[in-house]
Amino acid sequence: MASAPTVLIALLLLAPATALAHGSHGTPIDPPLHVDPTLEDCSVIFSADLTQDAFRRFTREFGSVSAFKPNATAAPLGRGGFTFGLEQLSFSVEDHSDAWNDTFAHPDAEHDLGADQSFPLIRGRVGVTDRLDLGAYWTRNPNANYGWLGLETRYAFANSGGEAPVTFTARAAYTKTLYVHDMDMHAITAELAGSRTLWNRLTPYLYLGGDVIINRERSDVVALHSETQVVPHVVGGAELKLGYLMLGGELSVSALTSYQLRVAAAF
Repeated sequence: MASAPTVLIALLLLAPATALAHGSHGTPIDPPLHVDPTLEDCSVIFSADLTQDAFRRFTREFGSVSAFKPNATAAPLGRGGFTFGLEQLSFSVEDHSDAWNDTFAHPDAEHDLGADQSFPLIRGRVGVTDRLDLGAYWTRNPNANYGWLGLETRYAFANSGGEAPVTFTARAAYTKTLYVHDMDMHAITAELAGSRTLWNRLTPYLYLGGDVIINRERSDVVALHSETQVVPHVVGGAELKLGYLMLGGELSVSALTSYQLRVAAAF
């Protein structure tokens, strides 16, 4: 039987290369799309039609849904512990709203963004001490002009021990939107989490917290004020550990609802 690291590497190689998916071709789009025929895929390029209200909503939704999600239990890895894995983030947007239509440009007039979005990302985390973990994630759309880099720190401040241990953790994260010329977006996340391990394999967890989204417009076609949005969220999920293999999934309720699946190797 294949080892967990072998399975993980195979899944990484088979992961889709693109990020936000576009809609179907051949049907009229309303409202009309902003077209740039030099593009390969839908990209974050602001239109002259973008208003302050639409920019504010885009900051809130785009910033919070791309902020570094926990997608793990509250339990620390322990000193020298390490995980590396592949995740899939999925969510839906109102792609024909001003907030999303006037912030994206498209290769042609029938190549819309699409309401349902899904893209892969890679994540790693290491145990620095028995209570402190550090982690990072990264992704980008190779055919477009956006991606994200996230950094996190976690500190387990309480652990009950025993056969069904309960752990409480404080988590902070930072996310930077990469490669976009028309805006400078940052997200700062703070959370408290709790989890309980059952049968030494299954661990449900819950996070309560929020994101502070800071976005500065810097395009050549509009002049908008910077936006700072505070977006609360609730995250719930579960993780199953099978030897070196960890499988997980979580639901995040925020400005947009998203769900995330994970397969990782733990050492």
